Amino acid sequence: MKICIIGGGTTGWWSAGWLEHKFPDYEITLIESDTIPKIGVGESTLPQIGQFFRDLGINEKDWMEQSNAVYKYGNIKQGWDHPDAEEMRFMFWVEDIKSIDNWFQKYFSDSIKKDNINETFWKPGKPYSVAYHLDAERAADVVRNNCKRVKHLVQTLDTLPEGYDLYLDCTGLRRQFIKDNTELEFEHHLVDRAWVCPFYHNGDYDNYTRSIARDNGWQFKIDLTNRLGTGYVFSSRHSSEEQALEDFKRYTSGMRPYNNKEPRLLKWRPSVLQNPWSDNVVAIGLSSGFLDPLEANALYMNLYGVQTLARCLEKGLGAKTYNRLVNRTWRQNSDYITTHYALSNRDDTEFWRYYKNIDADQMIWDLYNKSKDEFHVLYGSSIYATLALYYNAFKGYKSVQ
Repeated sequence: MKICIIGGGTTGWWSAGWLEHKFPDYEITLIESDTIPKIGVGESTLPQIGQFFRDLGINEKDWMEQSNAVYKYGNIKQGWDHPDAEEMRFMFWVEDIKSIDNWFQKYFSDSIKKDNINETFWKPGKPYSVAYHLDAERAADVVRNNCKRVKHLVQTLDTLPEGYDLYLDCTGLRRQFIKDNTELEFEHHLVDRAWVCPFYHNGDYDNYTRSIARDNGWQFKIDLTNRLGTGYVFSSRHSSEEQALEDFKRYTSGMRPYNNKEPRLLKWRPSVLQNPWSDNVVAIGLSSGFLDPLEANALYMNLYGVQTLARCLEKGLGAKTYNRLVNRTWRQNSDYITTHYALSNRDDTEFWRYYKNIDADQMIWDLYNKSKDEFHVLYGSSIYATLALYYNAFKGYKSVQ
């Protein structure tokens, strides 16, 4: 098979690296432009990213050093339930649902506290116990330099080049070469803009992604070894770009921009393709869809897309199976992100009042019971358990005992 990947960056090169690894007999060509800028987002990751590098045979110490990466043990939520809510750490752990249920019974009896859930279940060295913060562009270079057989062309394309069996559209939000623009409908995703900028830190870094709820969206803080990446993710329906920039500058006052960088604006329309594989073109990464950067899903969805494609090619499965699997994972993304907003008790702005009509207390426990902690489920029961703890959302909870 001859495969052409159009677009470089993290999506293109990670796709090339994975396909080369899985299919040594395939002819793989990657074509990227030197005039179209890379979006360069997705610096906070999920634990599955570490396994990706291990599978490619790239030493962890080497790729982390080259990507200015640090270990990430989880997420810190701040101000989501109400503006003055106490922050809570969400750590990475995978546990049997009955064990979680037993823990809840102790919590309800006041014998343990919220933070004890991490002390009980997080175990270093267990599968999926750690993730990473990384420089996405440098992480793309790491995989590119590891590729041995990928033909690399620098060219700006207007049409699909001839002579290939399958094309991967890795052109990001431009979706330049997809053949079916039909979209799935996901409700309740309001954020569609982000002001982002890197800053210097004081030499110390935090091994947690910090997510801070703001008036019309939320702010992320992601430490690397050499800098801090931060951005204000907001809804353009509830804040102008100019006002959001003023807010972002206020949130980062006193911080020094890294290499004198200026804030840049990212725009997207929350949307997901119904058929990311249509005819002989497969949309991967941002070309396939993007809803909200909350919970570090961007790089994971890049990887999930190409790994699912590889599994389909191995088993002789086609577009129908691929699209069903990718759509299922997008649904999990949508549900999990929506619960963050909908569980909040905030009503201080129109943005937060929008989510008051969603019955998230029942929704989260339905998801908890459906999402047993098996590795093929993106957001397992343990994830929903910690989210319910943060918001004290137990109205819809029923013991599995």
